[in-house]
Amino acid sequence: MEVFWIIILVLVLYIPMITLISFVRALFSLRKGKTYAKERFRDTFLHFFVELLNPLNWFL
Repeated sequence: MEVFWIIILVLVLYIPMITLISFVRALFSLRKGKTYAKERFRDTFLHFFVELLNPLNWFL
């Protein structure tokens, strides 16, 4: 049961953190255009989210 709570805690803390990092990166790339900023946000968020889904990261 402890592992379940650890996973929930990581999700609650990690998802907002990767959203914030993605948002800041999109703000920095906003000068190059709105579509470029959206692409940067999506790429950054998906990269970090895929790392979250990797089960090897949970236990190592």
